[in-house]
Amino acid sequence: MKPFWENEYLNKEKSTFGNPSKEVEDIVSLLPKGAKILDVGCGDGRHSLYLATLGFQVDSFDISESAINKIDYLKEQNNLNINTYVCDVLEFEFKYKYDLIIVHGVLQFIERGKQPKIIELLKNWTEVNGYHIIALFTDEEPVPEDLKDVMVGVFKNGEIKDYYSEWEIRMFESYKFNDEHENGIKHCHALNKVVAKKIMN
Repeated sequence: MKPFWENEYLNKEKSTFGNPSKEVEDIVSLLPKGAKILDVGCGDGRHSLYLATLGFQVDSFDISESAINKIDYLKEQNNLNINTYVCDVLEFEFKYKYDLIIVHGVLQFIERGKQPKIIELLKNWTEVNGYHIIALFTDEEPVPEDLKDVMVGVFKNGEIKDYYSEWEIRMFESYKFNDEHENGIKHCHALNKVVAKKIMN
């Protein structure tokens, strides 16, 4: 069974996951003009589209062809410059380092054994004084029944900070929230958010 968001990506008039997150909006003032940004597992572009409207250089990828088709449609409608790709994170071809990498609601869908390699890869392709914004689900709430086939890599609460011990942790949040999607599916999730700054190579 496809996860619920695949059907919601087909609606090109509404963002599946809402407006940009506050931590993404807050970091804008810290980025250099024309900053290079990578949106990993970008979904239908709530962060990519917002950042592109501000003039940043945005690269976005997702494994969902429907998600990327939606971004391509919206960027054409709004005359935005976003480079889009349909691929897995381990298939993405890095060409340069980024000032900001966003990994929002992605890592819990990746097998536990692959997560350290992916995080290290993204850290290596980040500029000194660049940032990561990470949001992921933890095991403080059980995996929803409809997501058990895809949510294979939930973290322990606070675990993500260990991956950034040599970076400057600018923000860490841990909380639970309920959400309801257009198809009537309701979830309760436990979430960790991290904003970290790379302070040395």
